Amino acid sequence: MKHRQIGNPKIGIVNPDGHAIGLDIGATSVRAAILAHGTNSGRPSVSVHGLGHVDLPAGAVINGVVCDQAAVTTALKQLWAEHRFECRNVILGITNQQIVVRDLAMPNLTPEQLAKALPYQAREVVPMPMDQALIDWSALGDVDPATDTIPGLLVATPRQPVLAAVQAVEKAGLQVARVDLSSFAALRSIADEQLAVEAVVDIGAHITNIVIHNQGVPKVVRTVTRGGDELTDRIAERMGMSRAEAELAKREYGLVGTHREVVNALREGIRPLMAEIRSSVHYFGSSNGGAQLERVSLTGGGAALLGLADELANTLQIATNSVMPMQHIRNRHASKEANQKDSELSATAVSVGLAMGAAA
Repeated sequence: MKHRQIGNPKIGIVNPDGHAIGLDIGATSVRAAILAHGTNSGRPSVSVHGLGHVDLPAGAVINGVVCDQAAVTTALKQLWAEHRFECRNVILGITNQQIVVRDLAMPNLTPEQLAKALPYQAREVVPMPMDQALIDWSALGDVDPATDTIPGLLVATPRQPVLAAVQAVEKAGLQVARVDLSSFAALRSIADEQLAVEAVVDIGAHITNIVIHNQGVPKVVRTVTRGGDELTDRIAERMGMSRAEAELAKREYGLVGTHREVVNALREGIRPLMAEIRSSVHYFGSSNGGAQLERVSLTGGGAALLGLADELANTLQIATNSVMPMQHIRNRHASKEANQKDSELSATAVSVGLAMGAAA
């Protein structure tokens, strides 16, 4: 999947040393992945040259929106200092519940004419004022001679959350070369090229991104404000535990452990998210001409919940697996974070996918 992204064309997406950096600002941490693009046996190849993360204080980022710029800036400075990252140009991931992704055919115009026409076309499908939105469109096929239009994908997001994130990054001494959707980044790092139709579900602390693609083209893109933190909160409330204790219990027992009260709390808490995933799958099936979903691929920190993949597979009657974002990485650089536990590795899906997008 290739598409144009909002960004500053004056700043190089690839740093002078040949590295691309994906930067993910999540609810609980900031994460960076430094990748180098090359070839291996004549095929495109990617190697990772650095991974790192620094935790954020609670409330710094809520539902994908930077609420405490100073805290994010401080964490980014710490991340670069601790890991001795030298590159400064980054690809920034964004996510929030108001992001709109729609199929949109555009008239066959010159790039300059398209740029002028896009706001008028977009306002028919984007539920926000155009002066408060950032919009982008990318072609997904050739010109239809019958209508003289080009099939494509429209992306729109509220302007202010993007600006808040960019400002926090720039105050840390970094430069934003491109802004990309976190959901597209997860798709890029997780999608299996051997599958024609696949759902990629990235479960974070506050937000879950659901993307169903057909031959690499997103057909369903949803952001729901449900994630791992609400499960932790449910255990803490039900069991009278601190959040730290509840988080440990969640990781230890999951949906299949021996602690009945914890397991029951998690099973109750996960139902709304599973319903969102199920409704997305049903919507895809009803609106895509009978295309059959081949697999659900889980990633993100929440994907490591014990028993979740099996529970979803039983509910959807579709093969479901937790997938590590390093599956497309060749010549992996030795890194202390490249060998971490599954929940930590899963959480790198967005940052890795952002950096992979430098080749798009």
